[in-house]
Amino acid sequence: MITNIQRFLRESGLKVLAVSNFNSCEYSIVMYMLNNAMTGMENLITTENELAASVGHSPRDVRAAIEDLASRYIIKSRYGDGTQAPKFQSLGLEMQWDMSRWKLGLKEIPTHHEAVILPFRRGFPKLSVVEGRRHDDHVDRPIIHRAITDEDTTQRILDAFSRGRDMDEHERKINRKVAEALGGAHPVDQILVMIRHFDHRIPTLSLLASNWDQYMEQYEDEHQKLDLFGQRQKQHELDQKVREAAQLCLERREQMDLSEEETQILDLLANHRHPRRQLFWAYQMRIRYPKLTGFFGETNNLMLPITQSGTVVKRPTE
Repeated sequence: MITNIQRFLRESGLKVLAVSNFNSCEYSIVMYMLNNAMTGMENLITTENELAASVGHSPRDVRAAIEDLASRYIIKSRYGDGTQAPKFQSLGLEMQWDMSRWKLGLKEIPTHHEAVILPFRRGFPKLSVVEGRRHDDHVDRPIIHRAITDEDTTQRILDAFSRGRDMDEHERKINRKVAEALGGAHPVDQILVMIRHFDHRIPTLSLLASNWDQYMEQYEDEHQKLDLFGQRQKQHELDQKVREAAQLCLERREQMDLSEEETQILDLLANHRHPRRQLFWAYQMRIRYPKLTGFFGETNNLMLPITQSGTVVKRPTE
């Protein structure tokens, strides 16, 4: 099943964001929510102060950014009990995955083609300084030629595909025609990335051209797996930091004169499968654990806000 984040990446959502007119705080919130969605947390429960600390902006800027993003249907936001002070009022956030509903304030809805930025290429004429001329000297004005022609694009695709392959003249002629068609249908840099990535898994250019969407999906899936593996490894490392910090406090429990409840909370965090989730709930009730103030101060940046039902601190599943 295709998840929302996979569909968002496939539809070039990041490239659409790249050409969106957001301020720094709005970009920070959107990227923070996308990062959480990558780990499976599409619904985020937090407060304005906690979100401000996570994205590095003031609570006032965060509130204004949320209101603006919600009014443009980029995100969905829900506030909790209105009688609470903004500092403690719960806040629910979720991405609006249907980009057709986004209101970006532009004359036309941008697509990923507007976000493609091609780098300067080697081997083409360099910029040169030309002395200024009078308007009546138009006859002597230099003619500006195109830096890149269709033939250049075709040759680049053909050279990339031919590297390490033994092709006869007939195959070269066929591949040249296909390379020309590919260059007219897709960005050349994207084609070159596909050729380099799959290499000899693409037996012919005709197969790449006729199955372009399938190759794109496979390319994204392979990179998605790498990204998810890296994210999973990072989550394990952060979980271990919480366990080690809790274990260190447990070893000093007599010196710190911890209560039975404070000892239980540390034991839970030191042995739980998902300690950062439990740390979030424990942090909400930190007033009950006054002797763990130093512990929470060291680890509050590691906690993982989540949505769960049940007790404040959920015990591990047996």
